[in-house]
Order: sequence, then structure tokens, then C-alpha cells
Amino acid sequence: MSYSNYHPVYLALSGRLIVIVGGGSVAVEKLESLLPTGASISVVAPEVCDKILHWYADGQIAWHKRPFQDSDIDGAFMVIAGTDDADLNARIYDLGDAAGKLTNSVDDPDHCNFIMAAIARSGPMQVAVSSAGCSPALAQRVRNRIQSEILTDDLGNLAEYLGDRRAAVKAALPTYRARKTFWEKAIDSDLPKILATEGTAFADVYFEGLLRRSVIQWSEPASVESSKVYLIGAGPGDPGLLTLRAVEVLKQADVVVYDRLVNPIVLGYARPDAICLYAGKERGTPGQPRQDAIQAQLIRYALQGKTVVRLKGGDPFVFGRGGEEMLALAEAGVPFEVVPGISSSVAAPAAAHIPVTHRGVSTAFAVFAGHEADDRPGDRIPWQAAAAIPTAVFLMGVERLPLIVSRLIAEGRSADTPVAIVSNATMSNQAVVTGTLETIVEIAKGVEPPAVIVVGEVVRVREQLVPLLKQSGALETVAA
Repeated sequence: MSYSNYHPVYLALSGRLIVIVGGGSVAVEKLESLLPTGASISVVAPEVCDKILHWYADGQIAWHKRPFQDSDIDGAFMVIAGTDDADLNARIYDLGDAAGKLTNSVDDPDHCNFIMAAIARSGPMQVAVSSAGCSPALAQRVRNRIQSEILTDDLGNLAEYLGDRRAAVKAALPTYRARKTFWEKAIDSDLPKILATEGTAFADVYFEGLLRRSVIQWSEPASVESSKVYLIGAGPGDPGLLTLRAVEVLKQADVVVYDRLVNPIVLGYARPDAICLYAGKERGTPGQPRQDAIQAQLIRYALQGKTVVRLKGGDPFVFGRGGEEMLALAEAGVPFEVVPGISSSVAAPAAAHIPVTHRGVSTAFAVFAGHEADDRPGDRIPWQAAAAIPTAVFLMGVERLPLIVSRLIAEGRSADTPVAIVSNATMSNQAVVTGTLETIVEIAKGVEPPAVIVVGEVVRVREQLVPLLKQSGALETVAA
């Protein structure tokens, strides 16, 4: 069926005259919805049901005990026709609509200039659900689910609590943007839980602390600027390892240009209206964005006055080409800020309980780009240094593991040197395989990137740890 695209509004009905024609169950349903609004309600009907009679006797409504007269709509703000006579309902609608009044003929969408939604309430919180007249029963079913699952008493109490403090927040934070940011932080904080479990007094202490911090923050110069590019490290994968500064900038960004290794959950910190552009580059895949095209994109959006985030897995300056982007921005005269991230070069070993340095075992470590490993003249990895350093960490090197192993051994690294490969570090599907330079290629068959290779005696720290954790029953804290 065709239907109208109604625009939902909330009306202030207190003291306004509403005329309801009809005294049966339909009128009861409308009265139950309208009585809490404080409207002045008149029912016109020769007879009414017991519930309406009770409201009349209690002084909550007026009742004109007679058939409808055209003059009954005079002075009315809203008219509802709810009789069993379809022709009468249609006539009432024609009268009301011609007089410019909100008029509804119940269960007859063609004779309505507004419809009443199914309303769920909890204190000052209200959710109105409409099917545009197609199925009031379905709208009521959805309303009931919202009422039982979302609009709890705690939510209504929270809304009333926050409403009582709006004036204080407006006085403390004079700009709309500052207040909007504060309210979002307050709602996302522990305040709702404290109010529900500890009561108003404890909630007030917490709320006042939030407000003081916000006042201090907004009295300082703006921390996130437009026409600026932020080169942000998204960390090794777990969204919990994102820095507070990264979250702060993401929440205010207009444009986010992100890489393949960025956890999609991290993008949830961006505003709903932010432009999120994928710029992942997979080796050997044609049609992927080129680095110069990505840099041009960052510059273009910044020059349009937007706040731009370049979001990279790990840290921007650890094989993230952040240096190239920084230079390109500087040459174009575009302001930028680097927001360091936790590099997987240290996070992945740590997540696998492997320290890259350890007293008496390793006093130094170095990080190498595994995908740079080549068996041709001009190989850019300093293999002699990689073989000599106590702990060698290779990023993006799983596909060239056989070559990495052979070159390290050729440069003098013992074939018995322990090796660990940590894949999907810090994520729920993290996996670790261990072996030696002699055995790791065979053991690691099937391991897919992203993965970090750790070469050195520090791997034995993990091997010592596993039996201890088995004894304590905490083995699940170490990834398999």
C-alpha cells in the first residue's frame, strides 16, 4: 500500500484543548496516551465506558453527554474522531482539517492530517514509534520491546538527573560544542552506573569532577584543529591499545584515511558523518592506492578546511611511511601533528610474553622490514647486523621467512637460535608458533600475515613461562 512520509514531532499540549469524539475503547487508548501531557481534554459521546467515566468523575476530563455537534471543535487545538461511524469520523476530519486543526480519524489514514505514534516512556525519556498508518499493531509491538529492553527505570532516572543539571552545565560551558562534548562524555562514563547503584550523592561527586575537567579542557586552546592532518598510529590491533590522544582526534575528524591493518572497531570512534576512506596497499595487488595519491588526498582535504586523520596500524614512523607523508604535508604548507602509536614490533612480542630485552640475555634489539628481504644484489637489509643483534624483530616478513632464515644463518647466526612468530598480535585470534632457525620454516607453514617474527634467546623466556603457568592453572593467559 502507499503511505505518507510523516514527520515526527513532539507537541507541548499542556493546557491546550483536545476534543475526542467517541466513548469506547478507541477513546480510552487515546486518553491513556494524552492524559500525561496535561492537556485539557473534552470527550463528546452519548455514552462512555467505565474507564472514561472514572476519569470524568475524578476531574481529569470533561464529558459532553450527547452526539457530536460541529461547534464542538471550536477552540480545539487537536480533534480526534474515534466513533464506530466511519462517515461521522470522516465528516469530523473534514471540519477539523478545514479549520486548520490537528485532526485524526482513528484507523483511517486517508482522513488524518497527523497520526499518533505508539509511545514508550520512562520519566522524561520518550520514544515514539510509527508505521505511517500501515500497521498500528506492529508499531505497538516495537514500542513494547523498546519499553521493556531500553527505556528502563534507570534510563528515565538518568534523563531526569541530567535535566536537573543542564543549567549548571550551560553556565560552566558557554559554547554549544563544549556542552555537546561534555554530555557525550558524561553519558559514556561511569555516571549512569554510579547513579543507578550508589545514588544521587555519589553521582554528584563524580559529575562535578567530570564538569571541572571539562571546564579546564575548554579553557585551554583547541586541541584538535581544522585544516590540519593528524598522522595517527592505531596500535597493533586491540582497540584498547589506542592512545587517548588518538581517540580524542578521531572523535572530531572530518575525514579518516585508514590502512589495511587498522582494526575496523577503531573507526567506530569517528563521528557518524565523518568520511572514512580505505587506503590499504597489498603487495602485488594491482589498482591499490599509490603513496603519492594518498598524500595528495590528505593535502586536498586539509586545504578544504577539514580535520584529516591518517590512521595507520602500529606506529606511523615504524615502516608506516609516515615520514614521507610528513614531508609531503610540509612541502604543501599543510599543518600536521604526529600521534604515535604502539608499534607491533614491541607489542607483538610482549603480547606473546616475549621481552625484546632481558637482563643477562639481550641488551639490544633491532626492527627490520621483512618484506624488504631479497636474494638479489642491492638487498636493503643489513644482514650482518641482523645476525649479530641479540634480538632481531622482522615485520611483514612471513612470506619471505625461508629467505630470512637462510640469510641469518649465512651471516653466522646459529641454527639453534630460538624463533617465535606471533600472528594477529593482541587480538582474540592471536597465535604463536616457536622453533629454531633450523626448524621454524617447517613449523610455520600455514601461518598467515599479519605476523611478527622474533629471533633471539629472549624467546626462551616464553618457553620458561609456559610450564610455570601450567602449574598455576593460568595457561590460558598465554596464546597458543
